[in-house]
Amino acid sequence: MSFTSITAKLNEEFRKRVFVFIGIIFISFMVLIIQVFRLQVVYGEEYKLKAKINMEDYVPIISSRGEMYDRNFSLTSENNHVIASNRPSFNLTLIRAKFEDDSELEKCLFNLSRIIDINYTEVFNDIKSKNKWEHCIIKEDVPFEKIVNIASHQHLYPHIKWEDVPVRVYNYSEMFSHVVGYIGSINKDEYNEYKNKGYKYYHKLGKYGLEKQYDALLRGVDGNVRRIVDVKNRTEGEEIGKEPVAGNNLVLTIDYNIQKAAYEALQDYVGTVIVMRADTGEIISLASNPGFNPNVIIAKNNDQVFQELQNDKNKPFLNRAIQTRYPPASTFKLVTAIAALEEGKWNPNTLNYCPGYYILKGFVDTVKQCYKGTAHGVINMYQAIGESCNVYFYNVGYKIGPTPIMKYAEYFGLNEKTGIDLPGEVTGFVPSQKWKRRIFGQSWYDGDTVNLAIGQGFISVTPVEMASFVSGIANNGVIYKPYLIKEIRSQDNMQIIQEQKREKIKEIPLSGMTLNTVKTGMRMSVTSGTSVRLNYLKVPIAGKTGSAQTRSSRKDESTQHAWFVGFAPYSDIINEKYVVAVLIERGVAGAATAVPVAEKMFYTMQSMGYFDDEKQQHQ
Repeated sequence: MSFTSITAKLNEEFRKRVFVFIGIIFISFMVLIIQVFRLQVVYGEEYKLKAKINMEDYVPIISSRGEMYDRNFSLTSENNHVIASNRPSFNLTLIRAKFEDDSELEKCLFNLSRIIDINYTEVFNDIKSKNKWEHCIIKEDVPFEKIVNIASHQHLYPHIKWEDVPVRVYNYSEMFSHVVGYIGSINKDEYNEYKNKGYKYYHKLGKYGLEKQYDALLRGVDGNVRRIVDVKNRTEGEEIGKEPVAGNNLVLTIDYNIQKAAYEALQDYVGTVIVMRADTGEIISLASNPGFNPNVIIAKNNDQVFQELQNDKNKPFLNRAIQTRYPPASTFKLVTAIAALEEGKWNPNTLNYCPGYYILKGFVDTVKQCYKGTAHGVINMYQAIGESCNVYFYNVGYKIGPTPIMKYAEYFGLNEKTGIDLPGEVTGFVPSQKWKRRIFGQSWYDGDTVNLAIGQGFISVTPVEMASFVSGIANNGVIYKPYLIKEIRSQDNMQIIQEQKREKIKEIPLSGMTLNTVKTGMRMSVTSGTSVRLNYLKVPIAGKTGSAQTRSSRKDESTQHAWFVGFAPYSDIINEKYVVAVLIERGVAGAATAVPVAEKMFYTMQSMGYFDDEKQQHQ
């Protein structure tokens, strides 16, 4: 082989290598261009956003819940009764995904536990049980000086954030507990239910009372703070990204002073008081005792407190005004009277002799005695209502039978919810012959009828149903839906967004004779009967007491529940009337315990001028 041929062959081999080398360079260059194109053009916005997220941290600003005021709220007054308000505070939060590993998270929590009161192990386990991107609250209501300490030593507390959070304050503690209720942290089930409505893991949710009923109006809209951080997660600056919008404010129908009187009157009892304006349905007072302190319940770590309240034998979470049924006892005689008169089966002037006990088909029942076991002698229906004569109404019930009584009990809604704007209302129960046959396999007996006639046996009602019923008597057969919200106002209170109007829910056509008989009998209860303790008050009152026998195994008198229902002023001229309903558990008798509570309510209302328009017309 010649030298020239070898040279040519080497040159050819060199050229091939050069081409391969150039090809590799070209391909690498093209790959680089394509990758740059992908990064800059295809995924440019995505990576730009990620870079921005690494530099910026958005922290929510929780909106303030709307405030609640009593019915006498005024823009010009400096002495408004603010029932529920807010105070500024801080929460410490974190997102687990921002930590490199669990050991870094645990170390951070340990460092925190040295300056704030947390069990870092419990907090760590709680955070680990949640989604790693979830916004977790470590500690609520952290003092400002602790926040300053954390901010100054962020190398010890990486990825720990703090946020301005308003803390709910219930300014009158137990006094409004069953009306206003309380808020609490949103749980997993609630979050799944409400997340499509804008709720977040860190939100508070109304759990009870008006806080729950009107949560959507009260909660407002969150804002956020944009924090600029460096590579070591140190805050270099911040600015408001979006201003929060506070929730709407509520003006209640409740009068602080009347509520205070009810709260104080119930302190020695287990029971409830309702004051309602009959011609509108406004609830002026609604108190249930025992109550609870919502300020203690709303703390994040409240499990022990909550458990103690739930285990309390007196059931402080139970709103006895709307969530408990009782035998109506002698207050139900008003229903029996109305049924007998409207069906044309009885005359108010019909006389009956009361020997102090009742004889049914020749059998003397010593249990079915009159009030205190005394004989009333010969009396008519007016007197029987006023003096609460059992024997008279045993005779009425036996004469007319159970059907009319049941019918008018249902007409007045004693087996229905009133529709009051509080969650958890239960219905009363009106029995029937078919019901007894289905449940007990027995016929309806005459003994069942006479028991029903005086509000005993199977019948049961809620106090709010009885208040609604008595308002129907005061309004000549018209019943308005009870309600607790007078106005919904804007965040600054300058605008009335909604003003509640009265809503008629029933109108029972009652004759003038029937209304006159029942009202006269109720008036006689105050002037000379079982409610006579109220007769000294200037305002004329009509009322009815009741002493409900219970199925308690105890045999003493204190097993009876005490009732009073009534209204004032007793007048055919004045439309503005107020109903008072009182129920005291184990209260011995209506006259003994329920009437004194009602007395305090009427006296307080009278002293506050609630009855000034009636010109003190005694009738």
